[in-house]
Amino acid sequence: MKTIHYAPIIALFTLAACSQPEINHYQLRMKGSESMYETFLELKNDFEKRQDSITISIEGGGSRTGLMAIKNFEAEIGLSSFPFDLEKTLGADHSVNEAVVAYDAIVVITNQNNPIDSLSDESLQKIYSGTIYDWNQLGGQPGLILPIIRDENSGTQQFFVEHFGVKQLAPTAKVAHDNAEIVAKVSSNPNGIGFIGFAYFTESVHNMKLPSDSTQTQFEAPTHRNLENGKYPLKRGLRIYYRDMNNPAIKGFLQYLKSKNAEGVIESFGLIPVQD
Repeated sequence: MKTIHYAPIIALFTLAACSQPEINHYQLRMKGSESMYETFLELKNDFEKRQDSITISIEGGGSRTGLMAIKNFEAEIGLSSFPFDLEKTLGADHSVNEAVVAYDAIVVITNQNNPIDSLSDESLQKIYSGTIYDWNQLGGQPGLILPIIRDENSGTQQFFVEHFGVKQLAPTAKVAHDNAEIVAKVSSNPNGIGFIGFAYFTESVHNMKLPSDSTQTQFEAPTHRNLENGKYPLKRGLRIYYRDMNNPAIKGFLQYLKSKNAEGVIESFGLIPVQD
């Protein structure tokens, strides 16, 4: 990644502080994707350590809530794990900018005691549609499958159901508030299955191998290497939405996101930074 220094903007704030009785202070509000929340919380903390003119507040709620917060001027940066059609959602004159800041994967997880280690696209489509409802239909131990999902604001859910062509979710599906809750529910229920952002995977659950090509015969695990070489199918861009580039707080944070410091934070969560 090409290093772009954000020191000039911070120096601008410092210069302003020398010529005025008080330091100029800026507030930046972020809202949106639960899959991006932990990563951006750490980015916020790191950024705030490196300058004292911009403070950031961050809130989850799902990708759609971030875009709506931008629309309603309730946030300066929206976090989204799903590529919304901005003109369709906001109108032709929306003036909202979009930038992909990292790549991750959606990981399908099951309980550690589930012996099945791979699932085809068709199997996942039928599980989440309710056509397949017992693990013994897939060669596993008998038990009613419990699909764990997110709510309608989730970019992860929208990406998942569109990828697998799920038209209507199974009536047995249970809604979880965030990625951590999905992990907790699947790890405590031998019949559970869920999907989460890559950064939230833990050893308390088992990750499913998914088909790496159209033949549905080769299966790959969601590893960092398979994300980079394109073998894992559920790779996606994590993006931000913002409106006013003349806002010094937005400009400063966007420059920070292109720095080596931000790259290190992003990689520490197992994500792939965008290369300039």
